[in-house]
Amino acid sequence: MSARAIVHIVDESYRNRAVIAKSVFDCGGIAEIYETLDEVLEAKPTSGAILANFGCGDAKNLLAKLRKTDNFLPLIMFAEAPTTSQIVRAAHDGAADFLAWPFTGEDILQSCIYCEAFMEERGSTIVRQEMARNQLDQLTPREREILEFMVNGYSNKDMAKFLDLSPRTIEDYRLNTIKKLGVGATSAAIRIGLEAGLGQFSAELSANPTTIEQQTSR
Repeated sequence: MSARAIVHIVDESYRNRAVIAKSVFDCGGIAEIYETLDEVLEAKPTSGAILANFGCGDAKNLLAKLRKTDNFLPLIMFAEAPTTSQIVRAAHDGAADFLAWPFTGEDILQSCIYCEAFMEERGSTIVRQEMARNQLDQLTPREREILEFMVNGYSNKDMAKFLDLSPRTIEDYRLNTIKKLGVGATSAAIRIGLEAGLGQFSAELSANPTTIEQQTSR
């Protein structure tokens, strides 16, 4: 690594924190210790990686708290004898790595090296995704629903049919959605929706969509 690894250790057990911190120090790294994630949020670290005991919460919830405070440091989870499903779920939820406890200081530093590469490759994508999700938080449930229809290529007429609303009402919702997202075109709103993770509808709704080209030409 280009500099000494900084590891922010989150564990309710002071014994675990002490053991992990010493192993990091012994390998030439820098360890900062916290009992809870809230302490990390208060400290507002800007570099390093966060190493959190799975007992502090799953990766999805921990990352959600971090992202709300614009903290995009990589998250390394650890647990004693983790199951395959725990590891896979954590990866899907955005954790950069998962270690099995007990581990060595060298294991941690190697994980930090991996995290550095992980963030170089995916960091900008993660930031864009979180920004997009934050933008969607400004929408009402109906506006979010309209955006999801837009992402799936539906015209105002199609949306009006499915939602039992007039095309004019749908147009008003569409324009409000675009305005709240801070963009000037439907195509840009669709991009934000995709980056925020809006996916495909059920087969019933996807049976007869208007093409994206027709929708984005508005």
